[in-house]
Amino acid sequence: MAQHNPYRVPPETGEFMPIRIRGWQNGYDAGISAPPDVPATPLVRSPDYARAWAQGAVAGNADGRREGWRWAYFDGAARPDPGEGAGGPYGPGDSGERHPPESASYQQSWPCVGELPLRLVLAQFAPGSDDGNGLTGTLLAQVCADKGVDRLYLPVGLSSSGSPAQPTGDPLADAGYWHGTVSESLAEAGEAAFQWVTSSRIPRHVGLVRYEPAAEHHFFDLLPEGSRLPPGR
Repeated sequence: MAQHNPYRVPPETGEFMPIRIRGWQNGYDAGISAPPDVPATPLVRSPDYARAWAQGAVAGNADGRREGWRWAYFDGAARPDPGEGAGGPYGPGDSGERHPPESASYQQSWPCVGELPLRLVLAQFAPGSDDGNGLTGTLLAQVCADKGVDRLYLPVGLSSSGSPAQPTGDPLADAGYWHGTVSESLAEAGEAAFQWVTSSRIPRHVGLVRYEPAAEHHFFDLLPEGSRLPPGR
């Protein structure tokens, strides 16, 4: 079982949100996606944030060694390659998703971590829920529980074209990634990805972000169409 944030979210809306909550979660995300060693704590002004970040990084590193590493794909991180003594090489698993032979294939599943795509999933699935305090995982898991949803899919482009000249407020688009609309149906999300690919003569790599509630964690699976990742990824 993944370790959880020891800093509790205030029960009442509008209460002061301790910076340690975000610090621990950011450190955890870094620790579970950067094997084999615990990453260095960033230089920041807040000692509370720094201490919580360091604690989270240790927890993430321990979970990565014990339960498997995750790829911070949309944060521009390199694919984890832990090597000897760090839990074995990182790689894809079977997604469990099956389609007719004429359909797009999403059979490969890469374990990933990152708040960026989940912020978009939350914004589309529950508009107005994002509070900017790094609680995307917590809020998204709660919304899914309230709506009785156990899986969401978001069609995405797997290559960044670079940031736009003017920020749009869309977290993935501002990082240069194409995306479609979140759906509870893999078939609908897969069709949107297919339509985007066929709308251009330029070769494009697409996939699906598959989210399943994971408490406060920013865990998701990346399902590249046809098991194809862009060159260099």
